[in-house]
Amino acid sequence: MKPQAVIFDLFGTIVDGFAASSARYQEQFAAALGLPPEVLNPHWRQLTDRRTLGEFQTVEESIEHVCGIIGVTVPPAQIETAAQVRLELTRSALRPRPDAIETFEKLKTLGLKIGLLSNCSIEIPIVWPETEFAEWFDSTVFSARERTKKPAREIYFLACERLGVAPEDCVYVADGENYELAAAAKVGMQPVLIRTSESHSEVRREAREWQGTTIASLTNLLEITGVGTDTTAANRT
Repeated sequence: MKPQAVIFDLFGTIVDGFAASSARYQEQFAAALGLPPEVLNPHWRQLTDRRTLGEFQTVEESIEHVCGIIGVTVPPAQIETAAQVRLELTRSALRPRPDAIETFEKLKTLGLKIGLLSNCSIEIPIVWPETEFAEWFDSTVFSARERTKKPAREIYFLACERLGVAPEDCVYVADGENYELAAAAKVGMQPVLIRTSESHSEVRREAREWQGTTIASLTNLLEITGVGTDTTAANRT
């Protein structure tokens, strides 16, 4: 049975990670707050889970919180500048992989719905409407907005519900971070691993161990969603 929808992970799947542009922006971020990067960065990283779970619903809230942890008082104008640096970093990161838009277009031609399911901080949903992705996606689920994250079962069900399809009618495509593919399978979705250059990292341990359907690029996905019936190429890495 052909799927009715494809739900994509974000980072490592339809865009690359933050690594390529992060260092420069982190320096600008710290400078905007008048703090040395070596002081700010460790505390900022420690907030990752809380930011991903939506504890802070604006960028400014998260910045004010980290400044409080460090024990510094920063004028509102500097906090606003720092927030804009964070948003600009996000914009720079949300650039489609070379084959992403072509893949979305072909999936739409096939009549499939397209959804997004992302563990992310609040910057992502704020910037998302400005991106090239927005026009292609029928629904989005951001952990920071929903205050729950993968691999929790409820967030997968929510992504399917927003598309109006049953989990068994969905393909879930991701790079295998924190066992997100196994979680998708448990709720009835068809999980597909996309191999990336970062698949060796510890948070992507699932990718190293994965024995299920694997694709080397987004265009390979078309072979398992209706353009072709032969999945041999899709399982090549």
